[in-house]
Amino acid sequence: MGIAAFIDAVEDQQKTVTVLNRESVDPLYRMLEGMFDDDSVTVTESQDPDAPGDVVLLRDEQTGSLAISQLGEISETLLLVNSDLYVTGTVPLAEVETPEVVAHLSDVTFTVADKQKFLLIHISRHIESLALETDDGVLHSSFQRLSRIHDERGTLRAYETLANSGVGVHVYGVDDWEPPGFADRLSVHAGDTPELRDSWFVVHDGGGDERRMAALVAEEIGPNEYRGYWTFEPGLVKEILAYLESTY
Repeated sequence: MGIAAFIDAVEDQQKTVTVLNRESVDPLYRMLEGMFDDDSVTVTESQDPDAPGDVVLLRDEQTGSLAISQLGEISETLLLVNSDLYVTGTVPLAEVETPEVVAHLSDVTFTVADKQKFLLIHISRHIESLALETDDGVLHSSFQRLSRIHDERGTLRAYETLANSGVGVHVYGVDDWEPPGFADRLSVHAGDTPELRDSWFVVHDGGGDERRMAALVAEEIGPNEYRGYWTFEPGLVKEILAYLESTY
């Protein structure tokens, strides 16, 4: 079973995103619809005279669980920014904040490209930040090409910070880089297999705490187009970790 098989095997959770008492302009709402444009995620709006405005509710139709965020949080974190925010290191890893609604869109398979790819970039940083905050355990990260670590200033800073923490960091990808000065504090898994060329994953083992386990797994299915999901389900994270540890 490879990374692609983990993506194929996930059973999507049906989720509904509802904007309650929308006060924001139409383009912002359409951006929200476009960000979560997926068969498993329905975006709607509703009115409730007893509730505040621009509240975003996420409901898992299987479990009935509910997550709540302000639309402004989602806008400032995802809708009105681009990947340069993290590529340039404008947001330090320790300061990454993820709206509850976005984090709880776990266990849904997304196909993203261009602007939408920022959703997966943000979740990658969320998991890296979680590992840094835990300051323990092991983080596995695939870059497709190892040169991406130093090509992007924000990524270089993030992984230097992680390498200097209590987290054991494993990096994966095609060996096309000039290793940075902190490479001796990384466990490097270099190769040129189709899986390493196409896979994007960030997996943290929780440092012994199942509540802090997390994984994003995705594969490139076209030029700059990815299919994948993220999960905080310990059983699934353990299966992904077991695969990585036995294969690499």
